[in-house]
Amino acid sequence: MAQSAILAEHKEEMELVERAKADEVAFSELYNLYFPKIYGYIFRRVGSHEDAEDLTSQVFLKAFDKLGTFNYQGYSFSSWIFRIATNALTDHYRKKSRRKELNLDGIAEPSADTDLENEVNIIYKKAQVNIVLTRLSDKYQKVLTLKFYGQMEYEEIAETLNISVNNSRVLLHRALKKFDQEYSKYVQT
Repeated sequence: MAQSAILAEHKEEMELVERAKADEVAFSELYNLYFPKIYGYIFRRVGSHEDAEDLTSQVFLKAFDKLGTFNYQGYSFSSWIFRIATNALTDHYRKKSRRKELNLDGIAEPSADTDLENEVNIIYKKAQVNIVLTRLSDKYQKVLTLKFYGQMEYEEIAETLNISVNNSRVLLHRALKKFDQEYSKYVQT
């Protein structure tokens, strides 16, 4: 993404956030803008629609309550709300005693008008990816889900995880390499 496009996007976001501090309608615009990304990020980490809905609701309630304290001091709203989501996930796993379970509820049913074999292959691949993700360390899961499910740029990942941009690149590279290794092992078994 070009630097000028990023700056324009951040300016629009800043204006919307400032309006949302005093206007619930503006906050609903933020909600509509970030809900799919936050929900997707959380769902990929918990694997349950019910838990993802609950956690996403908690994230937006907290964001709504704390929005008045948000200031642009080197961090975008996107990074701020993803940090809230990351903290909500950490709390969720603490409460569950770090026991990870694979829930395949999120895998869609094949539709009647598509190639059934292709749909089954897609469902199988998604299940494999989710299983392999649960085998990775928490930091690798975070960076991969932020990048691919949260659709975040390196700068946003760095802000969310409170690391340097260069460190976010290195961490993502290592996470992808580890994912490839684990995926190869899993597929061979």
